[in-house]
Formats: sequence, C-alpha cells, structure tokens
Amino acid sequence: MNFKEFIESLGNALGMRLENAGGACGLDVDDVTVILHDADDLVLLAAEIGPPPPEEGLETLFSTVLKANWLYRGTGGATLAINPEDGCIWLEKYNFLERLDGAKGVEMVTRFAETAKTWRGLVADFKPNVPSGGNPTHDPAFGDFMQV
Repeated sequence: MNFKEFIESLGNALGMRLENAGGACGLDVDDVTVILHDADDLVLLAAEIGPPPPEEGLETLFSTVLKANWLYRGTGGATLAINPEDGCIWLEKYNFLERLDGAKGVEMVTRFAETAKTWRGLVADFKPNVPSGGNPTHDPAFGDFMQV
C-alpha cells in the first residue's frame, strides 16, 4: 500500500474524505492535530506537544523525555523531540505502510493522539522546582507520569 492508498483507506474507515496534500494529511483527533507524512514505504505521524518549560526546568524535562524515549516506555512507540526551528516539543512515530489498512490506521492514529494529549498535559502541568525521582515511569516533576 502506498501513502495515497493508505489515506483513502483511513478516510473510508473514518467515514470521511481525507486530503492527500502533496504527501501530507492533517487530521484532528480529540483536540490534537495529527500530521501524516509520506516517507516512501513509511508513514510518519507528528503532533506538536508545545513549548518546553522555562529554562530552570529544562534539565528535568529533557531528562524525563530521554527516559520516556528509552525503549518507548513512556511514548507508546513514538519519540519525543525538539523542533530546531521553533523549539517546540513534538511527538513523532513511523510505521510501515505495508502493515496498515484503514482499521489499523484508525487505531494507530487514535493511540498516537492519546499519547500526544497525555504529553501535552504533562508538559503543561510541569513543575520545574521539583527534583526528578529518576524513575522512567514516574517523575515527580510531572505528577502522575504516563504508564505504558
């Protein structure tokens, strides 16, 4: 399956027409805009999480993000990264198009959006003055950290 076929199949599964705009498609899921990009035999999902906290909290945030990226323990198989152009945190995930159809695409996009929404809340509720606990599945700076 190529990207165009995947977008058509995903749209059919969702009961709506999705637009493949030059190898990209945006989809709003539960207040999260998920952008799907054509990456040859892969589809790249991306969602903006938001700006990082003030400078005094960056070390704790980045430590927590790196721990969450470890074996994807806190990201549901995605990766958290910083956009070098604007400094915002993004969640990104690749998947092979050959593994997908409309129904699997709906499940993938839904889970990805849920993970992005969770991280938005974690970053928004971030408390930079609380020392990190060092545990990749619980960091006091984020309150109740996402369990995957």
